[in-house]
Amino acid sequence: MPRNGDRRVMDVPRMPTKFRTDRTDSMTEVRDLRTGVPVWASGGHSTFAGAPLLSPAKADVVIVGSGITGALMALAASQKGLSTIVIDRRPPAQGSTAASTALLQFEIDTPLIRLADRVGMERASRAWLRCFHAVDDLAYLVRRLRIPCDFRQRRALYLAGETLSAVEMAEEGRQRERIGLPSTFLSAAKLRSLVGIERNAALLSDHVADLNPVRLTLGLLRRAARAGCRIHSPVQLAEVAASGHGVQMVTSDGIELEAKALVFATGYELADGVPSAGHRRTSTWAFATAPQAGALWGNGELIWEARNPYLYLRTTADGRVLVGGEDEDFSDAATRDALLPKKIDALQKKARQLFPTLNVDAEFAWAGTFGESENSLPSIGAIPGMPNCYAVLGYGGNGFTFAMIAAQIIEAQLFCQTDPDADLFAFDR
Repeated sequence: MPRNGDRRVMDVPRMPTKFRTDRTDSMTEVRDLRTGVPVWASGGHSTFAGAPLLSPAKADVVIVGSGITGALMALAASQKGLSTIVIDRRPPAQGSTAASTALLQFEIDTPLIRLADRVGMERASRAWLRCFHAVDDLAYLVRRLRIPCDFRQRRALYLAGETLSAVEMAEEGRQRERIGLPSTFLSAAKLRSLVGIERNAALLSDHVADLNPVRLTLGLLRRAARAGCRIHSPVQLAEVAASGHGVQMVTSDGIELEAKALVFATGYELADGVPSAGHRRTSTWAFATAPQAGALWGNGELIWEARNPYLYLRTTADGRVLVGGEDEDFSDAATRDALLPKKIDALQKKARQLFPTLNVDAEFAWAGTFGESENSLPSIGAIPGMPNCYAVLGYGGNGFTFAMIAAQIIEAQLFCQTDPDADLFAFDR
């Protein structure tokens, strides 16, 4: 990892570029990313106020986005001694991060054997192993910084379905074990004995976790702020001029920013100039029950299915059951929101089929816009044709894992170093 004395992003001379703005344009898409009330909104402390941006500012790094990706990136940059500014048009952690169900897994949505068919076993294995290590890295970070975010080590059950049959599930387990991943094949009888679910096979994996996504993100941002990071909201970026010397920006309020590097961590609101081929936005729905610690299965394993779309279940630290899924390939907010009652009903029925005695009454229910990529891998790194600009498209079901990887890869690139796995996730791969 780079140290404070290592070579950094280059010094930026003052650039004579002139900007024009009508003070209403936005460099990023403006979307309604969620609706309803996520369970993370309970108990207060769901955000804090960013400082207004009232005058021109200069930094080594400007990060657009204050969700989990922006927070991890801000912490990485500021703790390495880079002057860092985070801007967001929303309060911190109030975009798609607040709608996340925060399953921290090394398991990519595309099974290892399927990903190997697409990119080769060597690259597929590297991607899976990098996700495995990212879970470790994020767990270590939470412990080291003592961030109170209900972080819990878990196990995960991946149920056989239309994406992987029982025979294919067994092969998936063998290939995972071959490269050192902690997954064990379960027969129908063993699965029934473990959690009482009636399916013909499953994989049981260690080395996963769950957490409160909003508390984690805010905790990371507070640590970054202690290291000197400035967090400003609401701020909307209107224009960018990038060159080999650095990046100049103008906000929708006409305020100029100057940086040696710009990082777009805008989630599912794409920025102009960021390649999006192979990525698509989807709509998803979720609900959380009232606390029912005495009615939970096994040891509260994370549960998800080899189906498309898949159902997933997790528990929370206070004994709630969180159920999500029913994803559809559209991102229109009005259509998504109108379907909320119907989708919650469908999720309740599916959860009841798995656990007939579970109370599936929804105390919290919400919908959100998320994203997928063709092979379930994120796109991370330098933006082609935009010097000194970087972006993260952490599309797929591993958003928090991908955010950790992104912070590591881009941190290395800011210090003119090469991450050994950067090629797996590069925009021009």
